[in-house]
Formats: sequence, C-alpha cells, structure tokens
Amino acid sequence: MRDLERGRVAVVTGGARGIGLAVVEAVAARGVGVFCLDHPAADFSAFERACADADVLAGHAGADVRDQGAVREALAGAAALGRVSYAVNCAGVDGLTAAAGMSAEDWARVVDTDLDGVMFSCQAEHDLMAGGGGSIVNVASVSGHVVNRGVTHAAYSAAKAGVIQLSRALAVEWAPIGIRVNSVSPGYTLTAMTRRNAADVNAGFAAQTPLGRLAEVAEVAEPIVFLLGAQASFVTGTDLLVDGGFTAW
Repeated sequence: MRDLERGRVAVVTGGARGIGLAVVEAVAARGVGVFCLDHPAADFSAFERACADADVLAGHAGADVRDQGAVREALAGAAALGRVSYAVNCAGVDGLTAAAGMSAEDWARVVDTDLDGVMFSCQAEHDLMAGGGGSIVNVASVSGHVVNRGVTHAAYSAAKAGVIQLSRALAVEWAPIGIRVNSVSPGYTLTAMTRRNAADVNAGFAAQTPLGRLAEVAEVAEPIVFLLGAQASFVTGTDLLVDGGFTAW
C-alpha cells in the first residue's frame, strides 16, 4: 500500500525552507503535487527545484498567515493543480522574549503567526478538501508539552500548546466529512537557524536529548508523511512527538 496517492495535491505552508521544505521533498518524491505558501519575501527556488526534480505539478504563493483573507485567497490557487488531499502547516516564527517584559506586539507576533496562522490555514484547507476528505498535519513543538530548559519561550510555548489542542478540536469537528487532523511535535532539529548557532549551543541541545543529537529535517518530515497517508487512516486528533526522547527525560 502506498502511503500517499500519486497525482493528488498537498498544501505545505512554510514550505520554502526547513522542515517545510523537507516535507515538500518527501511528498513530491511520492508523486504528489505540491502548493507552497510562505511569507511574501520567501525564496521559493529550493521548493521549485525539489518539485522539478520529482517531476510533479507545483505552485506557490506569498502571503502573511496572520491575514485570514490573504490565506484563503492564496491557497485557493492550489485547486488548479488537482484534488487537494493533504496539507501540512509548518509556517511559524520563534520568540525568545522574557515574559515579564514582553510587549503586546511581541506576544501578538508569535501567537498570531503560530496559532492564528495555523487556524486560518486549516480553514482554507478544509474548503479545498470538502467533499473529498483529506488529511491535515499541523507542526507544533515539544514546547507545547514542556517548558524548554534555559529558554524564555512563553509566547511560543502557549501558541504551540494551542496548535496541539486546536488540532484535536478540528479532528473531532471535521471527522464526519472525512478530514483527519493531527499534529507533530518536533524536538530540537537541524535547520538553517539552528545551524547558525554556536557549537556549544547545539551541543547543549543535544545533551538534553536522550538520543544525544539534534534531528535532521527528514526525520521530522517522514513521520508527518505517515500521518498524512493511508497507513494512518484510523489516526486523528493525536499529537506525535518526534523529539529523540526530549520530553521523556
């Protein structure tokens, strides 16, 4: 049994780089067309190469996920590629501001992007899947489960915990129309951002992870594909930790 159905279309938000780009590469390798939504200034060249190498239909658009109308308008373009059956919402920002001095603007930047943006993306994806069913995976974080040691992450933690619970709520609400909704909570992962860290910073992250290292982006993308596909056909409303044991310690 193939995990994803060839010829269908996946929407990936935040798919221009990082975990999102790894998801693009994974679904494209399975013959699935991809529509990528990222911020308006995003560089889509790596996305375009991944889809061209896999010889799948592709499209992309730039929009601010905090803007409900802009997200709906941008993602409507995915329908031109074919039947949208899969969606992965990776778009997000980090926030390292200490809670006591956090401004309303700092709080809103993180929560509006990381939680509202997921909700608005899911709404648009629901409309694309309505009548045919589908599967949505939202990228949360271990920060939605535990407070990361030594990191001031209040807004980010609150938003990612919200993503986990939002995914459960949507799973129950949309189950009758055949749309499954799950979330994945990655631990520390090697992305362009973490690769810029000083060596001792990443060594500290690795030391807090029982497996003793950071994840590669493909190690997060493949569990996401599992939740998207037919092998997880009876899985909805769950959060899958992909954290090297971080939250178990």
